[in-house]
Amino acid sequence: MPDERKKPLYEQIFEHYRDKIVNRELMPGDQLPTEMEMAEIFGVSRITTKRALEELEREGLIYRKRGQGSFVLDLFQKKPNQPGAKNVISIIIPSTSMRGRNMDYVQGATDAVNKKGYYLTIHMTEDEKHERDLLLSIPKDGISGLIYYPISRSHFDLLYTMHITGYPIVTIDKHYESMPISYVISDNFNGTYEAVSHLVELGHKKIAYLAFSAIESISTVRQRFFGYCTAMVDHGLKVDPDYTVFGLRDQKKYIVQKYSRMDFLKPVLERLLEKGVTAIIAENDYIAVWVQNTLLDMGIKIPQDISIVGFDNLDILEQVGIMLTTVEQNFYEIGRAAADTVIEMIENKERKQIKTIVPVKLIIRESVGPCKILL
Repeated sequence: MPDERKKPLYEQIFEHYRDKIVNRELMPGDQLPTEMEMAEIFGVSRITTKRALEELEREGLIYRKRGQGSFVLDLFQKKPNQPGAKNVISIIIPSTSMRGRNMDYVQGATDAVNKKGYYLTIHMTEDEKHERDLLLSIPKDGISGLIYYPISRSHFDLLYTMHITGYPIVTIDKHYESMPISYVISDNFNGTYEAVSHLVELGHKKIAYLAFSAIESISTVRQRFFGYCTAMVDHGLKVDPDYTVFGLRDQKKYIVQKYSRMDFLKPVLERLLEKGVTAIIAENDYIAVWVQNTLLDMGIKIPQDISIVGFDNLDILEQVGIMLTTVEQNFYEIGRAAADTVIEMIENKERKQIKTIVPVKLIIRESVGPCKILL
């Protein structure tokens, strides 16, 4: 037997809680001690307990909610090689989406499969290679169906093979326009349409749209942009290419390399302000928060000088000083509807594409105000 004392302290703590979860001493939904409480229990530093919790999360044993703590995931499903394996459904989801309100994807799917007598296994991905390995292995392991949150626009060969062979798969958050894969997504188009309409009602005419990704790469970026364009035209406003910015990810790399600083948004925002932009719609809340912080550093007042709208209504907004106007997605309903769709495909042996669009809601807060510039 190896000497347990030779193992790193974080690993000993990890194994302690892993065993409790596996042995069902800790049940799904149970809350673990905080980093500080755990440090006191084991007589170690907070850095050590933080690492232990990160390992538990990486192994898919727990999930963490900002400001609330760490909770045990419902992972006690039948294994594929046991009787009843045909009732197992898997979800592939990026590890970055297993936090805060995004956990509602999993909760919605879990509630739906439990109601129908199925079981859910959760697989968190770190990169495209890991994602591809899972897409290859899950059908081979006897899993009956798959809920898939894509990291990027990849793996067309595997996805089309699944479709043509009738394997039940549903994507969430994004969808593939060139393939008849079933999907459940938010109403991204109407989300930005409503946001633009609200800004126009407040007198804004020069409204910018900012996206971190290229428009060609992600369906959500396109849908939100199309909603923005349609609303502008419907309200008699010009869709000006000078007011739209895509691929901020690539611009960040260039600007940081050129100027050796992290305020990569500053040159972009300075250019928009020079052109008279009075409102900005961001692809998501993260970008909206970056925009807000950069503008505040520049001495720009929100919403007195410029209005900002995000998209998602993530829990990160609770940490932001100015309450952000945003479009709220119903993550729970997306997860629930995706699970129902997979089960329908399994039980009815459906090969047709099922499209589900979940309504969104404009949440009006303090980051938007009347336009004070006469245009």
